[in-house]
Amino acid sequence: MPGADPGGDPPGSNFSAAVRIPGIGDCHAGAASMNEPLHGWEITLYALHLEGGATTDIHTEDVALRCFRLAPDAFSWVKHRQFPDKDIVRQHLSRLRRPQHGDPFVTGRAGRTRSAGGRATTDGWKLTRQGVRWIVEHRERLERSLKQRQPRADRQELLRSLARVRGHRLFEQFQGDRETFVPPLGELAELLRCRVDSDEEVWHSRFATMRNQAELGGQADLAAFLERCEALRPALT
Repeated sequence: MPGADPGGDPPGSNFSAAVRIPGIGDCHAGAASMNEPLHGWEITLYALHLEGGATTDIHTEDVALRCFRLAPDAFSWVKHRQFPDKDIVRQHLSRLRRPQHGDPFVTGRAGRTRSAGGRATTDGWKLTRQGVRWIVEHRERLERSLKQRQPRADRQELLRSLARVRGHRLFEQFQGDRETFVPPLGELAELLRCRVDSDEEVWHSRFATMRNQAELGGQADLAAFLERCEALRPALT
């Protein structure tokens, strides 16, 4: 299909050719502003973002349904085109998860499995920090092509969450002296809304969610604060 990939392939992938969106893809090639081809992985990543994948795990079927609504011709069954094709979306997400030649764009898995220890792993996908950064970098192009933006209510909730961190006493201390800043464990747990004796997985998840929010909100100072806190946290008592 004609048209260069404006977003480029993610590291280490062989993704399908660019697709065109109804109302955009039917335009003449000369109308560049109205005829921007998007690859399936780009739409999949943006769909995960729209579903809230920066802060929570999103089921494969929810991502697939959003992809189908954004670009039905590219994400439908071949014979019964009124149905979304989950397998296409699962393949894109699985490739975006691979850390080949760079950081993965998503974490998670499709389906439900049980580990040798008996712990169940459920279906769900989440954007990594690299995935969020890609969304921020290409958001305007995706919004223009797909004609769908993050809901205002979601944006307001994001800003409220960031304002809470910005107004916290630990962030004020960090801003006062970044080099010597060391957060007390109890206050850090309160900020992240977890227990001081929480599992490593819980701490990691809380930090990842807050970092993603900072990246989406374009607040580099908050991201630096969270990086510092996460780096110091294992040594805190």
